[in-house]
Amino acid sequence: MHWVAFGILLYCVTAIQSAVVPLVAVHTIKPDLMMIVAVYYALAARSRDALLACWTIGLVIDLASLSYRSNGNVGLHALSLGLMGLLIIKVRAYTFRESVLTHLVFTFGATMLVSVAVGCHLMWVQNDWSRPGAVATAAFYTSVYTGVLAPYGHWCLRRTRGLLGIGPTHRLRA
Repeated sequence: MHWVAFGILLYCVTAIQSAVVPLVAVHTIKPDLMMIVAVYYALAARSRDALLACWTIGLVIDLASLSYRSNGNVGLHALSLGLMGLLIIKVRAYTFRESVLTHLVFTFGATMLVSVAVGCHLMWVQNDWSRPGAVATAAFYTSVYTGVLAPYGHWCLRRTRGLLGIGPTHRLRA
């Protein structure tokens, strides 16, 4: 895997996530492009590279986002995306990695899990447990929006596979 190309991709996606995505928000529901990149790396890259890439993407999300009141949240996305990457790596051998349905389902599930974890952390930090339904609803709609865009994002990333240094996802073994 080419880490310089990964860094440039991460920088570009972070800029797009911060500048362009708020313009396409639907009633404050925004797609998570960083999650699309993390799921792609978890599905396509070698295991060690995928874990490090998912953790790095989570750390960049933490560093690019705001803290809750006076409490910092650095490490929450890094931990949750690292665990999500580990889960996808363990399951990906049993799926068709290039399938559009696989991209959609894995991105939807990963976004849902991470969004619920972040929402629960936010409620815990603010000591306000009165809105679990609102957190679950926002997580669901964010996951749907991100999942619908995932096949397009994965298609773009698949086209740059050689530049990113990611090999083929399937090999015939004799």
